Amino acid sequence: MAVVFSLFILQSAFAFEGRINVALARGGEISGVLYTAGTNDLRIEQMDTNRPHAWDIVNLETGELTLLFPQNRGFVRLKNTAEGGAGNLPPGVGPQAAPGANTMPTMPPPGMGMPAPPMEKLELTATGGTTNILGFTCAGYEIKQHGEVMEIWATDELFAFQPYLENQPHRFGPRMIEEQWGGLLKAKKIFPLLATLKMGNGAERYRFEVKSVTPGKVRDGSLFQPPPGYQEIRPLPF
Repeated sequence: MAVVFSLFILQSAFAFEGRINVALARGGEISGVLYTAGTNDLRIEQMDTNRPHAWDIVNLETGELTLLFPQNRGFVRLKNTAEGGAGNLPPGVGPQAAPGANTMPTMPPPGMGMPAPPMEKLELTATGGTTNILGFTCAGYEIKQHGEVMEIWATDELFAFQPYLENQPHRFGPRMIEEQWGGLLKAKKIFPLLATLKMGNGAERYRFEVKSVTPGKVRDGSLFQPPPGYQEIRPLPF
């Protein structure tokens, strides 16, 4: 009975299959992001065609993240980390790097010296509010830092949030709220339907909004694998 119950919990954690369309607004630009959830895998991709974008493939069981770079026909596998699985992407791998390119660790800019000390730890605080978005029951959360406030409505009826990653995160200097909030939601195993980040004057400078959720079996397993002919790039530890 215990084994059956454990299997039920595992299956229910990844029960949602289908597609989630997101509108992401930042810096005055709006882009589309598509989440495709399979039985145990997740694919995240930018829908804009103005330039090449990396694709993210996530194993929902292990948390392993694979970044695919179509313009370079290369990919790199990253181990799971608390910040969303991006901690060991080698410098030089990304939209401008090609398989076999020099991937020596990047040195700090002149005069910078050692990396800056980490900023104050962000906290995801429940507001106690609830609402319904696109048929999903959502709880309210807040993140505050230096006068900025991020308001989030998130549900536990989908899967643990995985923020879209196109390249390695900053290794030097402070990280802004929009670079960290995804890891907080992932740790809590919730998915945002709406998140807005406002400056101290009330102006909105970042918005994540789910436009549609379409459940359905994803039968094309190739969506969650590097395409044939892609070359694996080994991440460098740092």
